[in-house]
Amino acid sequence: MKLITYPPNTVIYKEGEVPGAVYYIVDGSISTKLFRKEKQIESGTVGEWSIYNMPSEESIVTLSETTLYSVAPSEILSSEYSERILRNMVSSIAQRLLVIDSELAESREIPEYVGPDKLRFFNRLHPGAYKLTDNIFQDILQSKRFYVGGYYREAMEIFAKMMAQVTNEELKKEIMVWHTLLSMITDPERAEIHFKRLNPNEYGDLLSYVYLVNFFKGGQKQEILEMYMKAGLFVPANTIITLEGEAALEGYLILKGYLKAVKLLEDKEILLSIVGPGEFVGEGAFLDSKVRMVTLYTLSPTAFIPLNAEVINKTITTNPGFILKICESQLRRISQVKRLLEIRYQSNSTQRTISALKYFSELFGKTKITVRDIAYLVDVNSERVIEEAKHLGFKVSFDGTILP
Repeated sequence: MKLITYPPNTVIYKEGEVPGAVYYIVDGSISTKLFRKEKQIESGTVGEWSIYNMPSEESIVTLSETTLYSVAPSEILSSEYSERILRNMVSSIAQRLLVIDSELAESREIPEYVGPDKLRFFNRLHPGAYKLTDNIFQDILQSKRFYVGGYYREAMEIFAKMMAQVTNEELKKEIMVWHTLLSMITDPERAEIHFKRLNPNEYGDLLSYVYLVNFFKGGQKQEILEMYMKAGLFVPANTIITLEGEAALEGYLILKGYLKAVKLLEDKEILLSIVGPGEFVGEGAFLDSKVRMVTLYTLSPTAFIPLNAEVINKTITTNPGFILKICESQLRRISQVKRLLEIRYQSNSTQRTISALKYFSELFGKTKITVRDIAYLVDVNSERVIEEAKHLGFKVSFDGTILP
């Protein structure tokens, strides 16, 4: 760990380079350029790309005489300042991700906010959709708190009530797994009978069932799975996770499933990105700006772990490796959003369409991406998207979903 002072206008690293270290700002100011937008930074870290040997998507230049700590990637977890560095990394990367996310949003003429009508617009497009703040999900989290505290019967009572109330089939399965787990704990002599009531062909895709199998048959402890069972959520498709304009209180680590980030308009939604397993979203919860910039909803049944600033701070101490995984996910999303911006600003409409189709091609068949999504993203008509999709060998279903 070295203390270095640079004069103004010094290039610390350029776009496309793998930085030599993580740099912690002690004094002075620097500029980061992400795609076309520049932001002045006077605190925090840059250079986190070096930890993962990833080419940088930004250029960093000093704006004044600037003093930095240069921390080698191998020192991140061994330095006496590790906790402070990690804490700054999470929020610093979040700031830059919000910068490039705003670039993508601003690449279209989209109204900033139209008040409570946002939810009405969403329900018009997705009737009967759940919202993360609905009582059903709060009841599940309460049950999990009982479970963690050892109040198994109290937890089971809540799940038993939900089994009679919930109509969504995917959510019913999740609740059934939990009821079975708690039945095995409270009635251990009949644990095998309870366990065998669940058909693995029907329940095997659920992370809670994977945990149940390990619980009953034994197996290697999986830290992420433990966190999910204690504080995570499983939600059906078309569940609103965040709604633009609302307060940002949590971020989300996606374990399974896909989410869609959009800007809502009265008769359509503008696709900004698709978020998948292993990615972390909701960075605004860890910054001073705590207003959601986009609407995020599930495209498929999705399992995730909500994380607020307090949990992150605790995890920095107890599990710093987990924080490094979150930082890596944030950096990869910066790369993904930058690629979408490059596609968006291609002058040739045909090439924009082809590039967008190729960009999302790995997701076709895994989750629902429609002709309209691509058309709104690259500003062409749906007929052009259908034509280019067929030329590339993709299929288009009756409802406009693009398939491999």
